[in-house]
Amino acid sequence: LKFGDRTQIGAIHLATSLVADLQLIAAAMVWGYAAHITADGLTGEMTARVVSLSGGALFANVVSVVILIAETIMQRR
Repeated sequence: LKFGDRTQIGAIHLATSLVADLQLIAAAMVWGYAAHITADGLTGEMTARVVSLSGGALFANVVSVVILIAETIMQRR
């Protein structure tokens, strides 16, 4: 993430980073709720939700890295 960058690629990097952060926060909240608040504990359904949210965060980070590599390759010196 480049601070002060006002290009469209910079905005996409920021967006993918925010998506990954929000999904990881949501996964942590679901896990915390399942493990500490519900009477059933961490069931298979709750585990699937946590894995789905963290998988989405992983995908957003992969997209960000691919965009960064493409930007680096296309950069002219």
